[in-house]
Formats: sequence, structure tokens, C-alpha cells
Amino acid sequence: MGVEESNRRENHVSIWHDCSAMNETHGTGNGHGRVARLEALKLLLAEREYTTAADLADDLGVSLRTLHRDLALLRNLGVPVGGLAGRGGGVFLERGWSLGRVHLNEHEAMGLLLSLAIAQQTRSPLLLDDIRSVERKVAQAFAPSQAAKIRSLRRRVLIGRPASPNVVEHLRPTHPATTRPLLEAFTSQRIAKIRYTDQTGAWSSRLIEPHYLYYSTPVWYVLAWDQLRDDVRSFRIDRINQIEVTASTFRIRPPDRFVSTVEFDARPI
Repeated sequence: MGVEESNRRENHVSIWHDCSAMNETHGTGNGHGRVARLEALKLLLAEREYTTAADLADDLGVSLRTLHRDLALLRNLGVPVGGLAGRGGGVFLERGWSLGRVHLNEHEAMGLLLSLAIAQQTRSPLLLDDIRSVERKVAQAFAPSQAAKIRSLRRRVLIGRPASPNVVEHLRPTHPATTRPLLEAFTSQRIAKIRYTDQTGAWSSRLIEPHYLYYSTPVWYVLAWDQLRDDVRSFRIDRINQIEVTASTFRIRPPDRFVSTVEFDARPI
């Protein structure tokens, strides 16, 4: 999927395409990982007016030697990476160059759409028009096969009324170690094993099919089919302590029983 910038210059280079070709030519063992790293490096350079090689290497988790090889490859691909000699090794992108094409996979795009949906809940008149515009552009930028998948996912994310003060008072922090696998299970329709703590503090193990996500500002729920209870259950995501995504998939069940567990005016994003 590519989001085209309106001012894309004709000499912009698609890193994904050219690096993939180079990997095939030179037999890179971990080509996909290097392509992703080069894309990340390009994004870091684009968002910073000036940085150092050491900072870039630290951000990407690579050695300085690897970082300099990656910078050289970007230059060979036509990306105008400039450098300043001397202590610190200044690195920057030449003025007038823009990213051209930004690549998002389905999980990244879904995360972006969720973030936009949350931002809409602020009801800020300064943001609403821009958010709607960005949301439309993101949704329209997918290839047809991906667009159908994204539309299906958006129908499974519901936005409701703000949570009550009592619920907000007892909200706990969530952690990427929980939320990322949950989003993976949700988008790929995979059954997940979770360890869940209820409102009394008692915990239990569940085997769930995460059918819907429900947002009641600022609380997230997963509306799931609980295979051990053989029924619909809602789980507050901040109370999921552990999660393991299994290889088993599930088919989407009829929505009525899931939607009936939340407010009648909940709407998809």
C-alpha cells in the first residue's frame, strides 16, 4: 500500500522495490529485515533537520558500521543523504527532497485509523476537519484487496460513550506486550489464550475469539467469544495480564450478540 504525496518529485525512489531487487541480486540473507530498516532510516532522516550517525545507529539498534553501509546504499538508490565531516558525523537529507511513498502494512494502518478514531472523540473543532480528511486519504490509499480487509476491520471497531468516572478511576495502564498481540489476534482472526483479572481481583485463563474492539473513552474492551464458556464475553483490555496468540483461526460470528453487550448507539469507526 502506498500513500502518494501530492508534491512527489519524478526522481523519487521506491526503497521497497529497489532494495528488494538488490537483495535478490546479492543474496542478502535477511533481505526483508534490511528493507524494513532502510525504510525506517529514511523516515528518521526525513523527520529530522540534522542528526548524527551515532544517534541513528542507536535508534535502529545497529552498529555504526552497519549504519554507514545503509547510508551508502540509500545514496546509491538516489536518496540525497548529505553529511558533515568531523566529530559526531552529521547526517541530513538535502533540502527539497520528500518521502514520496510511505508504506504501511495492515497492522500499522489499523493502528493509525484507531488513533484517528480516538482523536475524533476529543471533538476539538481545531482537529475534526483535518482528522476526517486524513482518515479518508488513508482508507482510499490501499490496494483493492487490502481496502476490503481494512473495511471489514473497521466495521469490527466500535466507538461508544465516554466511560463513567468510577470506571476511569480504576483504569490501569496497558502494556505493548499485551496490546500488540491482541491487535494481531484481532486483525488476523486468531484465537488467543489470555489471563484475565476481573473487578474483584480474581484471575482466570480464557480461550477467546476477539471479534470486536470497543472504545469507551478512555477504556478499551475486546468483545469476544469465550470458548470455555461457549458464550459472548467482554474483557477490559487493561485487565488482560498475559496473552498468547495461537495458530488457530476463527470465523466471524453474527454481530448481534456482540453488539448487544455495548451501548445501543455504539458505531463503527
